[in-house]
Amino acid sequence: MKGILGFIGFTLLVGGLQGLVHAGWGVWIPLMGFMRYLYVDGYEVYIGIALLALGTAVATAAARTQKT
Repeated sequence: MKGILGFIGFTLLVGGLQGLVHAGWGVWIPLMGFMRYLYVDGYEVYIGIALLALGTAVATAAARTQKT
């Protein structure tokens, strides 16, 4: 479970950063390009921040779980 939560947290963190980079510079990073389908035009910054917050929460939960 710890590995799955860690992977999901990493995916959300990178997706949030990717959205903020796109909002700031207008370029999509080829890494994890499928995340661009989560973004709605005009709301890239808000969705990016939400994904960063959710990714941080999931990564924190992964760090606190015990390895089974």
